[in-house]
Amino acid sequence: MLRNAFAIRGRRLSGAAVFAAVAVAATGVSADTLAQPKDTSLERAAADYVRFREDVAAIEAMPFDNANVTREAHRRFAAHEPAGIAGGWVAYAALVAADTPEFAEALKKEMDKKGNRRKGKLGGKDGLISNLAQNPSFARGLPGADKAVEAVLAMTAKDGARITALGEAFKEQAYAMQKTKWGKQRIASSQKRLNEAASYHKGRGAPAAPEFAHAADDGVIAPVLASAKGEWAADWGATAPAGRMTEANAEVIMDRILNLAARYSTNTLNPKIVNVYAKNNKSQRCLEMSKLTLDQCIAATRTPYEEAFCLGEHALNDIASCTGWVGGAGAS
Repeated sequence: MLRNAFAIRGRRLSGAAVFAAVAVAATGVSADTLAQPKDTSLERAAADYVRFREDVAAIEAMPFDNANVTREAHRRFAAHEPAGIAGGWVAYAALVAADTPEFAEALKKEMDKKGNRRKGKLGGKDGLISNLAQNPSFARGLPGADKAVEAVLAMTAKDGARITALGEAFKEQAYAMQKTKWGKQRIASSQKRLNEAASYHKGRGAPAAPEFAHAADDGVIAPVLASAKGEWAADWGATAPAGRMTEANAEVIMDRILNLAARYSTNTLNPKIVNVYAKNNKSQRCLEMSKLTLDQCIAATRTPYEEAFCLGEHALNDIASCTGWVGGAGAS
């Protein structure tokens, strides 16, 4: 078991990382070690997206045999803010990138470079941070960055596949429910249901903190997402072909992701940087339109089967599209 824990990283581990790997092997959760990052603002931002994953998993587990499934799905999915999902996806993608061994190795080598005081050229960590600040695309040009990009695109495609699968299941059930008595029964007024969803959102509280180990090697910290519990795991999504960036704007988002990953791994992150970089304006606009359309669709429903169609199309398929465009899927 211990050997398998070490194999998670695919690289030589420092003493702190060994301690973290032992914790993973023994408990499956993160230990309080020297490998822990000083700032957790990236995880807190990512938690908004991971909570959406949690809601998808919770609704997947509910059988379509009564009207409670559509009511619970509406409460959960309507409780998400567009900015939270859009920014949270970028933050989570940065953790995926930071978990890529090749990218971490490139950061180590970059910090090993010597500066040149005569030429005003910084070296070490200061040099890396200076390059990141001056050139938004600097991290994407590092050796190993292509592997980090591949990992993010794979996560994007797989998450989209799982979310869309549930969306299509809801739409299929919308037709099947028309043949059931409960699926055609009148439910509470649309305004009451919208108010109920709003109250659920207000009383929900902050998302739970993640539980995963961290590995450290020569000053570079990496999240061990393979040790993560539940919906924080990198392999949460369904099997799907890897996506690819087909728009210039996608490269801008990927630059933000890699910049966050590099700063996270070098322990130079703070909440202000996360607020600046963990943004995806295109996804947010798309999600805002999706949320508006969902509310309008729900407002026109009178039965569970009608709700099911609205949720499948606008609370699930639209979200997969709005976040998936970076990997070549969805929003135009």
